Amino acid sequence: MKKWCLLSLLPLLCLTPTAQAAQHAELGCQRLRIDLDPALTEEAVEREWQSGEPRKERPASLQWVGCDGQVLSQLPLAAPLARLDPRPLRGASHPTFLVSADLTQEAGSYNGPLTTAMEVVSNRLQVVMVRPAGGKGRTVPLQLTQTLKSSWKRVDDGQGEALLAVRSQPSEGRFTTTFSRYDLSRGHWRVTSRTQQGLWESDADFPADTAFPASPRPAAADR
Repeated sequence: MKKWCLLSLLPLLCLTPTAQAAQHAELGCQRLRIDLDPALTEEAVEREWQSGEPRKERPASLQWVGCDGQVLSQLPLAAPLARLDPRPLRGASHPTFLVSADLTQEAGSYNGPLTTAMEVVSNRLQVVMVRPAGGKGRTVPLQLTQTLKSSWKRVDDGQGEALLAVRSQPSEGRFTTTFSRYDLSRGHWRVTSRTQQGLWESDADFPADTAFPASPRPAAADR
């Protein structure tokens, strides 16, 4: 199978061609991979993804594997069905990937795949933490949901990549919709959000980029 290798500030990155969903990505002789229950195959993951069928298999895990095949670091995932986007987020200080665990259930508007940003730092996996753009408030995991009332996408912001997320939820008898932008500022992930009244659902078009807050990145001269 052919592979493409990308040269950047990160280590040599070789990507197996997939449709934005895979079970592994290679960085030089090291590899990031999804470890599934032995009863599951990659084909089964794709076939059952977002089916909502109850699973009996153990939850998947994300593994960072060294050049000798040894597992150097491992993090548990939230469900048996899991996959990763093999494209690293551009502009990140460390190799950073989006890893999804399928939490879809047969009923309900607020469950579906949960995507978490994971980074490799000093041969260890860790969840990317994000803080409000103003610098105030606690850090939280960078996690995105895909449900009937929420969605997200990757966008080019001119200096790397950002993540745009939309989510609707009931509030005091009516729906409000929150528009959030996640991006990097001086090497740290920040989130900027705004909320307005109204309902957004996934059968509608994804909101225009102008519906989201502007990037809080400093100007190039200030960096």
